[in-house]
Amino acid sequence: MNELDKVISIAKQEEGYLEKKSNKDLDDKIKNAGANNYTKYARDLDNIKNFYNGKKQGFAWCDVFVDWCFVQAFGVDRARELLCQPLNSCGAGVGFSANYYKNKNQYYKSNPKAGDQIFFKNANGSATHTGLVYQVDNKYVYTIEGNTSSEAGVIANGGCVRLKKYLLSYKYIMGYGRPNYKYEEKKPIHYNGLFPTLPSRTYFKKGDKGIQVMYLQKFLNWSINAGLVEDGIIGNLTTNAVKKFQKAVGIKQDGLFGKNSLAKAKAFTK
Repeated sequence: MNELDKVISIAKQEEGYLEKKSNKDLDDKIKNAGANNYTKYARDLDNIKNFYNGKKQGFAWCDVFVDWCFVQAFGVDRARELLCQPLNSCGAGVGFSANYYKNKNQYYKSNPKAGDQIFFKNANGSATHTGLVYQVDNKYVYTIEGNTSSEAGVIANGGCVRLKKYLLSYKYIMGYGRPNYKYEEKKPIHYNGLFPTLPSRTYFKKGDKGIQVMYLQKFLNWSINAGLVEDGIIGNLTTNAVKKFQKAVGIKQDGLFGKNSLAKAKAFTK
């Protein structure tokens, strides 16, 4: 599992966590729920010497949640490097956290990618909330956020960890910090159970739709753990997954699933 996949996996496992009313049952997702901003995330990072510029338990924790996921995934030093944060960081604050990325030229106003830290602003333009991007398609950016709610839109200080989505054009998205992940290409893996049905078509390109595309997405999920939504539409994520498959099997990486790609796919299901 590469770095990007690892931190996203850890973040998603926290969905449903509720903040606590006191310093009790911090490791339980739902017990002692309250509105006093007590969490295991702040507790754990407060126990790391020089991680933040002071104790964060009892304060708004959306950015603390993101930082905690990185520490869990990579350890303190690598997490700090990926988050662009120094010792005694002010990175529990959303605006400060965004500025750390900006100082390293790792901040973008558009074109998000999975693994980015997303930053939101309020009506006055001030940084107000943050989360972690886990998927992007042609219309939406999908996030996992701490201290929010299931309600649509930006909900700062909402008290729980939730998966959410926003239009790419959503006016309150301020920008994206991009950690410098180390990427490892996934190799095709055989899974136990039934082989996926391969598409009968011999050529696919971006924008194609239909059941044959769904078969292609199922195969990519099966063979390289692509993590695609099997919606029968070829967008950027499916195109990128095709390129990864092509690289893994040693053919031209053009993102077009044609005769050569299908031949390699058939070899995996024999």
